Amino acid sequence: MNLEHIDTVLSFVVIITGVSVLVTALTQMASALFALRGGNLRWGIETLLKNADPELAKYAKTISEQVLQHPYISDSTFSGTKSKVTAKWCLGSAIGEDELVEILHALAKEGTAPSAGGQPEPWAAALGKSMEALDLADAEKLLQLAPEIQKSFPDDAAKADEIISRLTIPVEELSGHIHQWFDSVMQRTSQRFATQTRLWTVLFSVALAFGLHLDAFKLFTQLSSDAVLRERLVASADALSKKADDILASTNGTDEVYVTAMKQLISSQPVALKGLPQPAGFTNLDEGKAWLDDHLKAINITDAAKWLQSYEDMVPQAPLRSAAENLRSILDNKLTLALVPDPYPQPFYNYWTPSWLHFWGVAASAVLLSLGAPFWFNTLKDLSNLRSSVANEQDPEPPSNAKT
Repeated sequence: MNLEHIDTVLSFVVIITGVSVLVTALTQMASALFALRGGNLRWGIETLLKNADPELAKYAKTISEQVLQHPYISDSTFSGTKSKVTAKWCLGSAIGEDELVEILHALAKEGTAPSAGGQPEPWAAALGKSMEALDLADAEKLLQLAPEIQKSFPDDAAKADEIISRLTIPVEELSGHIHQWFDSVMQRTSQRFATQTRLWTVLFSVALAFGLHLDAFKLFTQLSSDAVLRERLVASADALSKKADDILASTNGTDEVYVTAMKQLISSQPVALKGLPQPAGFTNLDEGKAWLDDHLKAINITDAAKWLQSYEDMVPQAPLRSAAENLRSILDNKLTLALVPDPYPQPFYNYWTPSWLHFWGVAASAVLLSLGAPFWFNTLKDLSNLRSSVANEQDPEPPSNAKT
């Protein structure tokens, strides 16, 4: 394989990568619009409660919604609203094991307080009853320890009761089941969310490929015969591949990027940011900055702007935006390549007859786009490295001590 062949493949990958970025953006929009992350987390908590206590099966969905809409858990701007229209967007997108148990306790306590009608909420009553049930073996051990704890605080009965109350939580049957199955259920929840986003990626890939009439066969043929077009695309690939790591981190579409960046900031400043809790509950840069700002105020740190900027610098958003804008500028303004046919075929299937080769070329593009932007960015990096190696072999630099 010579340099011309590599350039043809590389320029083809640049174009597919550019369209894949659009597919990723549309997938993220769909995920936010349909609250896929919060919806799947609700499903996970609902499943956990149903299996932990069959008596809660009737109210499991309502309880899971109450948990994720609680102000301590919900990371949504709609948090606190009671409208059915915005209910799905009020769901939190992340929750920890201990947080879940604590919120269930709080909900059981809040919900069993008499309402305006004089009766507690049915779901809260069922939850409170479930939370009170203790594992018999563990409860017996706790009863044996209780007198010793009370003896240790002869002058402070309230302190002894508080310690006993805290020790009661681990022996609760519902809490024990949650601790036992939480990781497993959350893993299934993540897999369910990944499957749904994958389906949206495939859907948008098919829609864009057929909407743009993006014919992979025709595109590859054009690139193989147009040296100027290849040169311009290869030049853009060099800039993109240098930032591929940052781009991949930003296009994964998960909250891990933003939470990880926050953890790195806190760990890098153990003294200055000592009072900050473990980060959770945000899925984008704005939510992460809002979380940081709130907690900085809570521990009376005044120079919040400095830390907000430090956090923003750790989240690689700018490289993705600049690379996407650079690629779009090249495709729109600098190249003679028309991704959208002009004039657009009327009717839609006009390009498919009398030969179906164009149809199969578009179908091939849909399959390639469905592989996702991370796959194509990795491919772009590998091909750029391969091209550099082949270019050096074909045009080696003269030795520095060569005689003139």
